[in-house]
Amino acid sequence: MRKGLIVLAILLITAMAIMVAYGVNPLELKLKAGLQVTTDNVPASLFLNDQYLDKTPFIDKKIQPNIYSLRIDPDDTSLADYELPVTLHKGTVTVVTWKPGPTLETSGGVVYEMERLRQRGESQVEFQTIPDGAILTIDNGAKQFSPVLLTDLAEGNHQFEVSLPSYETQQHTVNLVKGHKITLTVILGKISDTVAPEPTATVSGTPADETALRKTFTTPQVQILSTNFFSNDQEVLRVRVTPTPLGEEIGFAPVGSFYPYLGETEGWLNIEFAGQAGWVSAQYSQKIEASGAQTAQ
Repeated sequence: MRKGLIVLAILLITAMAIMVAYGVNPLELKLKAGLQVTTDNVPASLFLNDQYLDKTPFIDKKIQPNIYSLRIDPDDTSLADYELPVTLHKGTVTVVTWKPGPTLETSGGVVYEMERLRQRGESQVEFQTIPDGAILTIDNGAKQFSPVLLTDLAEGNHQFEVSLPSYETQQHTVNLVKGHKITLTVILGKISDTVAPEPTATVSGTPADETALRKTFTTPQVQILSTNFFSNDQEVLRVRVTPTPLGEEIGFAPVGSFYPYLGETEGWLNIEFAGQAGWVSAQYSQKIEASGAQTAQ
């Protein structure tokens, strides 16, 4: 028995020595992260923080865990490049499935990011979408709206569908693993022949003609642009307490409305909404500078 243990120890030491000799640190392997990228059978070049990686399809399980900027550059020049943030967690593989389109708006895909939970007996899945407010269906169950965090799904494979008017519906599979949280970011691509309607000009939700707007804008305003998201048959944009897709909702700002501008941060505009400060996505809103007019004539 003792001789067997000695032989096993010698074999382990020998294996570790060989790995070190070839520049492989066995302890380091568990500290690395993985990235896998596919691009719908369209060859593309990948760049991580502007450093060239390789062509797609791509997989590497020895990348330093961190938050990176991933750029997907299709070989077909008629298709748009796309850059998105990805988080690579220690000991897991982040998966990106991407479908390039002719423009940024018509490109789409999904990012699967997995991280370990302290509660090893639990499993979680969080759905985020761009734009947010998309309709989510899991295993043909009840419809929900993104973003949403689910903690009551069983381990194993689950089918999910994400849809939004004027955007291509996406259907994917997610495999929940005990002791892990999976964050799915679904980026919806617009249907290519869809042309968004021009928003109707309003001031704080009240229709106004161009002359009235010029006389009213004595301070900077934020205009709500088309979102293709509807609530009670009205196209709207979500207003949140904090500048994040997971921020608590204050309410809905109708498309075409104008609200007093309070400030901004990356990707978000701060507005005065229903008597309080709120944040709207800068992707679906724009700042309008003051006209300089002080009073109506």
